[in-house]
Amino acid sequence: MSHNFRFLEEKWEVLARVGETAERNVYENPNVTISELRKFAETITKCILALENIREEKGTDQQERLKVLFYDQIIPKEIYDLFTVIRLKGNLAVHNPSYGEVEEAKALLHMAFRIAVWFMEVYGDWSFEPPAYVEPVPRAKMREEELQRVIQLYEQKLSKLETELEKMRTEQLYVSSEEKQKRREISQRAVIDMELTEAETRLLIDQQLQQAGWEADSEKLRFSKGVRPQKGRNMAIAEWPLRNGYADYALFFGLELVGIIEAKRASKDIPSDIEQAKEYAKSVIRHGNEIIHEPWGDYFVPFLFATNGRPYLKQLEQKSGIWFLDARKSTNHPRPLQGWYTPQGLKELLDQDIERSEQLLRDEKFDYLKLRPYQVKAIQAVEKALEEKKRNMLIAMATGTGKTRMAIGLVYRLIKANRFRRILFLVDRKALGEQAEGAFKESKLENFLTFTEIYHLQSLYDQKPDNETRVHIATVQGMLKRIFYNDRAEDVPPIDQYDCIIVDEAHRGYTLDKEMDEVELQFRDHQDYVSKYRKVSTILTLFASG
Repeated sequence: MSHNFRFLEEKWEVLARVGETAERNVYENPNVTISELRKFAETITKCILALENIREEKGTDQQERLKVLFYDQIIPKEIYDLFTVIRLKGNLAVHNPSYGEVEEAKALLHMAFRIAVWFMEVYGDWSFEPPAYVEPVPRAKMREEELQRVIQLYEQKLSKLETELEKMRTEQLYVSSEEKQKRREISQRAVIDMELTEAETRLLIDQQLQQAGWEADSEKLRFSKGVRPQKGRNMAIAEWPLRNGYADYALFFGLELVGIIEAKRASKDIPSDIEQAKEYAKSVIRHGNEIIHEPWGDYFVPFLFATNGRPYLKQLEQKSGIWFLDARKSTNHPRPLQGWYTPQGLKELLDQDIERSEQLLRDEKFDYLKLRPYQVKAIQAVEKALEEKKRNMLIAMATGTGKTRMAIGLVYRLIKANRFRRILFLVDRKALGEQAEGAFKESKLENFLTFTEIYHLQSLYDQKPDNETRVHIATVQGMLKRIFYNDRAEDVPPIDQYDCIIVDEAHRGYTLDKEMDEVELQFRDHQDYVSKYRKVSTILTLFASG
């Protein structure tokens, strides 16, 4: 029996067996290891669904299972990310028998062990003391007939497991809400102290960069393996040499060096690594035909990142998230991001001249907007706060005082000055979205033209914005579906799809509301309502009005 997965044997023998097969093959047949880990992860998610009394629809795949568990806050983001990497790598291994490297298989095995420990702590034994992970040692290669026998045994046990899962679902009908809440608390505590190795961290970062549209593979796309930037490709090249060290990743638009990433293991404080990235940005040297920018002050690279692959948590601010610094201006400060910029988003940020936009706003007259003095003051307060680098603002105005008209005037000025490229106008009811769309179409601005006669606006019935869209109206429910229940990974909105969010009626709570349509009923309660707004708003910059 595998040393690392032995603790599963008493309660979940089938998981222990699959873990054993994966571990035994890690050196001699990494493809088998990665394929078995995919199976291992799928089986655990089936168990979790049963233990939470969530019934699977026929034909549900692993991606759908994970979306359900994450959306309902049953698995934390850290565990979701580990599952996702194993799912994607497992898919590659299953569909390509030659896929798989030993080092990658070892890192994935360690990830699976972490998932297993979390699973045991939450659903097995709340007093469980996990064993230390032991690096696997080479063993005799599993013969083909032995491997087939193990696979056949797994299939037999899996069919029995289906019966056991149904029994688990029935038992969960009698589990108290207090016990379920206890699970959530243990789940969160279990991941706080989770310290990934550097190899695991690189796998997570590779996957995150790939999802954002970069070519990234820290094992294969390395400078030492002859990889160089190429025209027409957006690449994250690992271990890029500098005058005084190596950048963990260098980001290129074609031949143009635009970013440096410092990637460290999860236990390190991340902001300190931004300081290291700043030193690297000063010591760039040319190795071939790559394009190096003229320096902004001391820095030859405009955008600096530091991360450990861990999702951002306010309570673990120094040890989580992707920390980002726009090094082009000395007054900019590092800030955490929820995800990676796409190549297109970073290009647009590079082309943006915020100082010029701010000057245009200072010079722009208000006359044609025909606003009341207090509406003008509200807009001026927002624009001043933006100059002061504030990222979250709230405007409070009484009912009937023209919030929507003020918001349209503000949006028009921000778009006209190119202070923001695309604004998301977020509402919680279809009726509010339709009302806002009507106001954008009817309110006269410059030269007696409406907003929609000047700029492109998309309504809440449009799933995603076009390239030329400047304002997109959407419901929070619709955005949540795009983020968590999207069948196509490429359609999930990246963090730079919108560079500003305006939340309409931000004060609204459900306790006082007498009428809710079928969309609003998707919120369980006021706390759920606030939670879901935060899930969407933390993707991007947030500005709220209400």
